[in-house]
Amino acid sequence: MKIARFFWSFLSVGYLFSQLTCADESSIEYKIKAGYLYNFTKFVTWPEDNDKSFNLCILGDDPFADLIDPIEQRTAFGRPIKLFRLDKIEKGLHCHILFTSASVQAGFFSKNTLFIQDVDKTLTVGDGKEFASQGGMIGFVNRQGKIKLQINLTAIKQSTLKVSAKLLEVAELVEDDKHD
Repeated sequence: MKIARFFWSFLSVGYLFSQLTCADESSIEYKIKAGYLYNFTKFVTWPEDNDKSFNLCILGDDPFADLIDPIEQRTAFGRPIKLFRLDKIEKGLHCHILFTSASVQAGFFSKNTLFIQDVDKTLTVGDGKEFASQGGMIGFVNRQGKIKLQINLTAIKQSTLKVSAKLLEVAELVEDDKHD
């Protein structure tokens, strides 16, 4: 009986530890992605605008939780960064960077791009290997535990944004399925 209790206690502690490890891996992944979102401000050039803040928007479920909140203590182009968490595109809000969560990505570009104010001035970023090939500009891909970038040059060229060659060097360039 004591052996059975020890065995079940050992299994439950192991289960809890494995859950914590997965949570830690997920939080590390999204800390890295939050860092990338901030660093895009250093390697992407936006046309001048009159916005008082540099707006980073998260559309749909927020996988970052509070991990991305410190970004509001930073600046981009001499303006404070303001974070917006959105359930839908808000009319009149210009998002300089728009991160779309997996919960809204299916059909996103066919349904929502008409509602994004200044769509040609918005860097679209999302998760998954299909994001960039379906029309997004930059996709985060997790390969063997490492976050990689995929960049859709077609989508970038159709915008007014300029991407640094340094960013292109570290990314995988992908074709846009919509233009095949």
